Amino acid sequence: MRVLGRRFLLLLVLSLAGCPKRVVVNGQEMDVSQADEVARVELARVRQEVAALPPEPGADRLLAFAQRFRGVPSAADALHQAGDLLLAAGKADRAAQAYGTLVSEYPLHPRATEAKYGLALADVQRGHAADGLRTLASIYPQLDPSRRPEAAARAAAAAEAAGAWPDAVRWLGELADLTQGEERRAVLARGADAVDRLALADVDRLRQELPRDAPLQEPLAMKAARIHLHLRDYPRAQEAAREVFLRWPAGPYAKDARAIVDRIARLTFVRPNVIGVAVPLSGDYQPWGVAIVRAVQLAAEGGGVRVAVRDTRGEPDGAAQALEALALEEGAIAVVGGVTNAEAERAAATAEELQLPFISLSKQEGLTEAGPHVFQNMLTASAQAKALADFAMGRRGMRRFAVMYPSITYGTELANAFWDEVEGRGGEVRGAETYAPDRTTFTPLVKDMVGKLHLDERGDWQEQQRDIAKAEKDPFRRKKALEKARDRLAPVVDFDAIFIPDFARNVKLIAPALAVEDVVTQTCLPDDVERIRKTTGRADLRPVQLLGANGWSSDPSLFDTAPGGAGRYVRCAIFVDGFYAGSSRPATKAFVEAFERRHAGQVPTILEASAFDAAGMARAQLGKAQTRDQMRDALAAVRGYVGATGDITMGPRRTPEKPLFFLTVDKDGLRELTPEELAGPGPGQP
Repeated sequence: MRVLGRRFLLLLVLSLAGCPKRVVVNGQEMDVSQADEVARVELARVRQEVAALPPEPGADRLLAFAQRFRGVPSAADALHQAGDLLLAAGKADRAAQAYGTLVSEYPLHPRATEAKYGLALADVQRGHAADGLRTLASIYPQLDPSRRPEAAARAAAAAEAAGAWPDAVRWLGELADLTQGEERRAVLARGADAVDRLALADVDRLRQELPRDAPLQEPLAMKAARIHLHLRDYPRAQEAAREVFLRWPAGPYAKDARAIVDRIARLTFVRPNVIGVAVPLSGDYQPWGVAIVRAVQLAAEGGGVRVAVRDTRGEPDGAAQALEALALEEGAIAVVGGVTNAEAERAAATAEELQLPFISLSKQEGLTEAGPHVFQNMLTASAQAKALADFAMGRRGMRRFAVMYPSITYGTELANAFWDEVEGRGGEVRGAETYAPDRTTFTPLVKDMVGKLHLDERGDWQEQQRDIAKAEKDPFRRKKALEKARDRLAPVVDFDAIFIPDFARNVKLIAPALAVEDVVTQTCLPDDVERIRKTTGRADLRPVQLLGANGWSSDPSLFDTAPGGAGRYVRCAIFVDGFYAGSSRPATKAFVEAFERRHAGQVPTILEASAFDAAGMARAQLGKAQTRDQMRDALAAVRGYVGATGDITMGPRRTPEKPLFFLTVDKDGLRELTPEELAGPGPGQP
């Protein structure tokens, strides 16, 4: 029984499959072939009417016909024509609907592929470029060859408009294969422009996907060479560039490709015994350049080391040209220089681009962020601020500070760096005064800082005024009493130290102004402080420590302690520097003596000392560094190099970590603080 049932169902299915498809037209049911005969006649009449109508109303007539004859092949013809009319009228959404209906309801219709093409164009026109391009790619092989140039051109334009550059390259390459003469040259130019906009991943993908003889393989290979050169992947850059001029020797990129190969050869050429110097040897900063060259030559004496020198003119372009020449022409394994602020950043960027180890002598902060080939060996504002804060807070226990600084880069950088260090350690800046660098009178600033400028804000002064007013009824005597009381009024000193990041010229004016307002700074002279306590009657008087930076060294007369000299006002002051020619450090003494033997009558400064150490560090690596990468790694690993400016360790940011020189002024003038004085508590403690 079950077998008979299955046979019955099978026969039923076969019988139904053999029946012709039936449709309902104008209320009558008929088979499709009959309906199509009726529809063709009707469609011819509708098309005559449509020819006389604007595109969109005509499309509406065709769409109405297609709905009436739904399921009939002629309806598909009407949908296709309606889609074309709507697309021409700029009605992309409605056109897409018409084409979509044809594709979904009549997938086997002879014009289905053309409908998909129209749907792709409609998608592009209505801003759905990705959908349109996918559809074009899928139907392109099915299009009649005569339609392909137009399809490729439309796809290329759509991809360009959408910024889909990989697709643009594919379609422009296809279009170039289908065109000739001037038209082909124009297409290839567009293709080259699209290639220029590609990322490396897209370039690599297209070089793999496109046929080896594709017309845009040449610009793709050149683009790969340029990107790899920029990324300093020299082997792959060289490989791509060689492919360009070997496969297309007469092509438009052959000359540039050969230039890339030549540049890479020069970039990777190194003379391991050559140290370069890139400094200003002309212009305003020529003296700096000459000083640096002398110091580097001194450091390079003996051992077969050659020093190659190039003039930067103290300018950014000059610095870049000098570094290129030292790398490409001289084969220098490392370069010292980049001393002026104007040239420092460009020099660092160029060195990193060339992958050339470069030790900058600029004090500008952040230079080594250019990359791992950039080092620095010069005293910076942050290094001075850290050293002073370590000393004042960590060793002397000071917590409260005042700052007086000029409104120039030097002053503001140091003031801000010190302020940050103090607050970062839990300290406090109680007062700050800034001033023009050419100011000549500092008494008002000091008065303001110690509460003697705006007396009405002081409670003790108000109390004294009331007492004098009660005691003295005579106006003249009252006035004299007030003047005397004002002169005797003690300064409000609510800080342990005053930091003055300025040059000697202004320090010589500020220090006496502090003394005039009874701010006592002789922290290392307890007998003098006690005498002042007794004289003034200020039993709670505490001396204030003067702190300074390397700008104090700019004029030795600041430390003249002879009668009438400025040094008496800065007795006991402490400031830091990156070099001190009078130091007792053995390595510093040896450098100073060697320099003075070579240049009689001249005392080296921090510039010569820093250049000497930079070149010395590079020279010390020559035995183990035969390539620039090895030199870079060796410099980054420097630990405890004994130099003229201190025992240097390269920190994680490739900047020097070393103890600075702490200097003070005693009865005989300027001297270096001893290790014992630096190690523990001492004068200036609160």
